[in-house]
Amino acid sequence: MKPLTVSPGAVRNYAEIVAMAERYRHLFSDYPDPVARKARPADWDPLNPYRDSEYEDDDRYHVLQMGDMPRELAVTILNGLATPDCDLRNFYFQINRYDVGDYILPHRDSLQQGLYMLTDSEVDGLVVQSGPGRMEFVPDTAGSLVEHDPSAWHWVDPVRDHIRYTLVTIPARPPAR
Repeated sequence: MKPLTVSPGAVRNYAEIVAMAERYRHLFSDYPDPVARKARPADWDPLNPYRDSEYEDDDRYHVLQMGDMPRELAVTILNGLATPDCDLRNFYFQINRYDVGDYILPHRDSLQQGLYMLTDSEVDGLVVQSGPGRMEFVPDTAGSLVEHDPSAWHWVDPVRDHIRYTLVTIPARPPAR
């Protein structure tokens, strides 16, 4: 299993990104999608261990994908992450917003991702598998990049402190040319 790493200072302008994300709050899509929620069977159980763990309609949060962002927000994000020698042709990013009470259920990913924390909290953050049988809580530290094995179990407990923002990227870091 790839080790869990937390790199502080990985996104230089996190406060500017959060302020701009708040300005464009109306552009975020909600999960679960109201249409998908209505289509659930009466006995729907989001904690069923046999459900598809990538099924985001089990979670509750808000997302603004790269393609839906105003150009100024996308450029601000890239200014905080990228260097002049980056090749951004195959680089994807989105901002996740968690209001108080929002969460993401335990799941594993199929692709390597980067999770950049954009806000601070001592009580909110990411719970991630750091080795066989070991789970760690990584509190939100604005500007930090969290990298973990994509096959590691991870989740976000219901947010308690205040609005939480993260930036998710694929791959974890902008690739060099």
